[in-house]
Amino acid sequence: MSFVLLNKIEPQPIEFLEPASFNLTSDSILNDALRAAEAHRRVRSSVQQILKPGVSLLQIIETVEKATRALLVGEKNNGIGFPCGVSLNDCAAHFTLNPGDRNIILKESDILKIDFGTHSNGRIMDSAFTVCFDPKFEQLLKASQEATKRGLEVIGIDMMVCEIGREISEVFKSFEIELDNKIMPIKPIWNLNGHSIEQYRIHGEFSIPPINNGDTSRVSEGFCAIETFASTGKGEVCDKGEASHFMINRNPPSSKIYNAKNEKVLKTIQKEFGTLPFSPRHVEFYSPDSFSSIKLLSLRKFIDPYPPLHDLPNSFVAQFEHTVYLSDTGKRILTNGNDY
Repeated sequence: MSFVLLNKIEPQPIEFLEPASFNLTSDSILNDALRAAEAHRRVRSSVQQILKPGVSLLQIIETVEKATRALLVGEKNNGIGFPCGVSLNDCAAHFTLNPGDRNIILKESDILKIDFGTHSNGRIMDSAFTVCFDPKFEQLLKASQEATKRGLEVIGIDMMVCEIGREISEVFKSFEIELDNKIMPIKPIWNLNGHSIEQYRIHGEFSIPPINNGDTSRVSEGFCAIETFASTGKGEVCDKGEASHFMINRNPPSSKIYNAKNEKVLKTIQKEFGTLPFSPRHVEFYSPDSFSSIKLLSLRKFIDPYPPLHDLPNSFVAQFEHTVYLSDTGKRILTNGNDY
């Protein structure tokens, strides 16, 4: 069964990427990013081989994690930039499976957003794509893909972020979708933004909105993720459900942890992830049977939870995203490939 819009790419070798092979420019920061971007493309090529109705979300997550660890072993968390999001239908972002969760099987009627990150020396490549099999959703996917493309076209150093948002929103105005014999507009999710990326920090100083929100902050040199979410719902998300994405609290409470196991889990998080986002599954890779400790550390505010983000029930959301590098010599879209 073929994908809607997405071009399935042939599998690429999943083997360690030698850093020396990516000394391609005089910019060492860019070279790290090129290595992480190549890893992202190869991971995508691997996971796309198994994407079909009937595959489990756990299989998808494990394929992404295994391939990333093989390609970038030795990096912090073996090159995993953040948890692999597998958000279905009205869930826009921040969903992955926790230990003990009921497995979920991908259906032909589903819209699945696969959002994962790779990194080399903390240079995180953030890129996402949408998988669906029903052609009735083509315009929804195309709206996000074209809006993201427009954002990548217009972004530049010193540009006001609200102007980028204005350009993105104009793309959405030209799309609509027919579902259940009803024509409905396709809306950008206004409170999910692109963002600058810093070393080992997935969210930097500024955000890139999908609308003209009046923010006159200006784009600066460095890495930026351009992402858009196209929705048949309200065009607004809210937290819903148990968190599966976490980050260390960089301003933790001064209180002590007296339970030895919980203290050990926190030290594991600090050592293996630092400021990188992580999931309980990642922690259990290093420290088995740690989920209960993660819940307590979140409750005590030593780590911050990022719950799943949902639009209206029974709505559908599509997403596309790429990371771009901006410098005084120009603009380079790093994560693009033959698939999207």
